Amino acid sequence: MIVLQVWFELEIPNYMAAITDVITSHGTSEEVLEKSFAMVGCAVATLIIGLLVSSTVGWISSSTAKTIRQAEFDHVQKFSLSEIDRISTYSLITRSTNDVKQVQDFIGVALESLIRAPIISIWAILRISQSDMTWTVATVISIFAMILLVITILRLTAPLYRKVQKLNDGINAVTMEMLTGQRVIRAYNADDLERDKFEAANDALTQNHIRAARIMGFNVPMNGFIRNGLAMTIYWLGAFIIAGTSSEPLRLELFSEMIVFSTYAILALNGFRTMVQIFNVFPRAQASLDRIFEVLDTDLTIVGGTVTDGDRKGSISFRDVSFRYMGSSADVLSGISFDVNPGETVAVIGATGCGKTSLMNLIPRFYDCNEGKVLVDGIDVKEYDLDSLRSKIGYVSQRPTILSGSVRDNVNYGKGSENRTDDDIWSALETACIKDFIEDSGGLGINLSEEGRNISGGQKQRVAIARAICKAPEIYVFDDCFSAIDFRTDLEVRRRLKRRTEGSTVVLVTQRIGTARGADRIIVLDKGRIVGQGTHEELLDGCVLYREIAESQRTGDEL
Repeated sequence: MIVLQVWFELEIPNYMAAITDVITSHGTSEEVLEKSFAMVGCAVATLIIGLLVSSTVGWISSSTAKTIRQAEFDHVQKFSLSEIDRISTYSLITRSTNDVKQVQDFIGVALESLIRAPIISIWAILRISQSDMTWTVATVISIFAMILLVITILRLTAPLYRKVQKLNDGINAVTMEMLTGQRVIRAYNADDLERDKFEAANDALTQNHIRAARIMGFNVPMNGFIRNGLAMTIYWLGAFIIAGTSSEPLRLELFSEMIVFSTYAILALNGFRTMVQIFNVFPRAQASLDRIFEVLDTDLTIVGGTVTDGDRKGSISFRDVSFRYMGSSADVLSGISFDVNPGETVAVIGATGCGKTSLMNLIPRFYDCNEGKVLVDGIDVKEYDLDSLRSKIGYVSQRPTILSGSVRDNVNYGKGSENRTDDDIWSALETACIKDFIEDSGGLGINLSEEGRNISGGQKQRVAIARAICKAPEIYVFDDCFSAIDFRTDLEVRRRLKRRTEGSTVVLVTQRIGTARGADRIIVLDKGRIVGQGTHEELLDGCVLYREIAESQRTGDEL
């Protein structure tokens, strides 16, 4: 279609020459009208085909953007927390939205133009190559001047646009921090501080945009200068050639040839100008594409194995496990060894920052240990198919995730949800001591806002607990998910959980002695090492740190 469009477009100068010949040779008005209608027909055909081409290109660019977004989403879903930590959540969002849009815009401009512009330029040059050599030389010089202009602009702007993309990540991070931290910002009257941070990020982004725009600003006027200079040169040379010709018919023929040549020369130059417009978008698109491929080419640090099940249902074992976060030289966990037997409830307690959450993250393979082994059902977690491993575990994080949607969708979530009934959901909510609240609020269909902003912290934790219960796994991992629940409700939730999870393995992280003392065994962590194991009474007698924690809470309800 593009070739056909170019052919019709290049026929227009021929009809212009034919009309000029008819007029200069004193032809009839019918001949002029015939050529004119043919020229209009070519123009209309060019328009119709152009609309079809633009529509097709729009569909291709949109489909390509959709494919890229889907590929990014699918690959990021396989990331471990290490990959997400390294790239950052804010940057991943930018790469799947703004960067994809930059690539889409480039495809939309380039796909048609990269085919059309070279064809029209080469075709036009071939048409004029048999004409006067001085005109041809002037055209070639103009084309090379435009190419040199493009190369210079590209070399100067490419690094600036790469920096702009990084600064976009920074401004997204500041904006997200401001939006999610409104309570803290207002409570501490830190509006001015956050405004200063945003202004600094915004100024840096703006200054880089301005530098790039200043360089790009040379493009349009310089293109116009080259194009107008070429037209002026052709007419100036043509005037000398025509003036040096004595024959009137030959002078008219040269004038007609000059009109056609100038039209083709401008078409050739416009073809290259169109390619220049492509290169205007190219630096941004290249920077965006590099960032997209950085995501797609990221090697996964956690890859599933082939094992789907083990022999010892519900058992967990840590064998001399050490763990450090990517980029850090200090171990968060060191020399961790313990066993959790099927059906046993084990509590992990310790001061803030001692590695409790890091320990829990190793069980479902959110991270991999650097040394040692973690076994579930007697099998190294690295040998498990990831879906099979995680289907065994009901995990509730320290900061529960509430998805925008109904209570039903939040509690009955994940693989196997189609096999669970509303009765299963109500039963899980009852165990989590939040059934009455949901009933009073309108039932399972009530909408929870993003991150559960329309319910309290304790209610969010109980909805997340209900989600794990509804899954009915063989292993429950509760990562300090009782911290926002009042002591009385906490006691009732734990009582119901004990009855509900009988026969299942439970590992829970807590900072409350009252929560830990009901476990079959308590593990005490300090600075990433186990400093005590045993029952509540045994640890009071034999573990200094545990006794200090207990003493610090003695005036509360935990003891």
